[in-house]
Amino acid sequence: MKKIIFSFSILTLLISSCKKEWDTPPINTIPEGKKIQSINTLINMHEGAPIKFTEDYSVYGVVTIDENNGNMYKNIFIQDKPSDVNNIDDSIRGINLRLLNSGGLYQGDYVRVNLKNCVLSTYNGVYQIDSVDVDKNIVKQETLINIEPKLLTIQELTENISKYSGRLIKIENVEFVDGPNGLTYSDAVGQSTQNRAIQDCSFYTLDVRTSGYSNFAALPLPTGNGSIIGVISVYNSDLQLYIRTPNEVLMTGIRCDGSTGVSYLNKNFEDNSITSGGWTNVNVNGTISWATNDIGSASGSYYAQCSNYVNSTNEACETWYISPSVDLSTSTNPIFTFLNAYKYDGDAMVVYVSTDYTSGNPSSATWTQLNPILSTGNFSWVTSGNVSLSAYKTNNVHIAFKYLGSSSSGSTWEIDDIIIKEN
Repeated sequence: MKKIIFSFSILTLLISSCKKEWDTPPINTIPEGKKIQSINTLINMHEGAPIKFTEDYSVYGVVTIDENNGNMYKNIFIQDKPSDVNNIDDSIRGINLRLLNSGGLYQGDYVRVNLKNCVLSTYNGVYQIDSVDVDKNIVKQETLINIEPKLLTIQELTENISKYSGRLIKIENVEFVDGPNGLTYSDAVGQSTQNRAIQDCSFYTLDVRTSGYSNFAALPLPTGNGSIIGVISVYNSDLQLYIRTPNEVLMTGIRCDGSTGVSYLNKNFEDNSITSGGWTNVNVNGTISWATNDIGSASGSYYAQCSNYVNSTNEACETWYISPSVDLSTSTNPIFTFLNAYKYDGDAMVVYVSTDYTSGNPSSATWTQLNPILSTGNFSWVTSGNVSLSAYKTNNVHIAFKYLGSSSSGSTWEIDDIIIKEN
């Protein structure tokens, strides 16, 4: 029995002595090297020509705008943490980081940027650190740091472009020039970047630049006057503002001209999209649909058109172009206006209003025919006049344009600048 116990003990010892010890993987540390006191100090190192850093230098800053809403891609902005410049506001500067790889950095991150293999340069007037590898050049120090925007006027920005470029700023008492015209922040359909001008009551202007890939590109511009927060940049000598979220655009006040800017519905087709804003094509019969066109426009560039003449023949069809639901429950004296034109023989376009339509086939709802002024033909554009909607002050109003065509005839109808507003 003692021999068995002894043999078992030896075996246990041998097994435990053969247990493999895994090496702890080395921690990839990013050296600090020489600390640059502030972003302003870094900018002052630039003397006209790009500087490529071949040694370890580090600069610190707080991320003021990131990539996460799609408005920026492989680009972020950082600015000095106030305590790093002794809380002297005039010493705070911002700078653009051009990233080699996307993601991982968020608004409020306080980061150390190791500048080795990075390039300090300018691009159309904006100071930038180029070739930043998020994994090899960035070390997070803290998160969720709140940076208060600098309150400025457009005039102050215009007169001090280099001083404020790259900083998070706030502008008050401004409005989008095209706010009442139904434009969206950007072109979400073509996904192209667009500029939308804001102005103050002294008519100083600057562009709000928004990517078509941003998650708010399709949202309509606010129509009133108020405030906006964003990071200021510059392209050549033109100021540009990048916003982080529409929640930081608060424009509900009276506009500079005394108007409210309120429009309950505004569709002008300038985004070259027939369906943006919640509009729908419903084919009751046939395959003909409303589409955008830009030949012979009366207002702007694009309008909506419907024609059943395809490949040298007429196609029988019934097609409805229906608005999104419009809430008129709090309106006072709402009116409906639009432009229209037509040519060629065929049925006249019919315009309807409904308060019980939800979706799908229009036959599921009750529609009341409206009596707008219609074009006399030959593609002559006319305004519909002010069509009163005071009898339809509910929270679910739809406007519809019905097109009819037969196998032997059909007009071409065009509409533009569809607006519901207060009279």
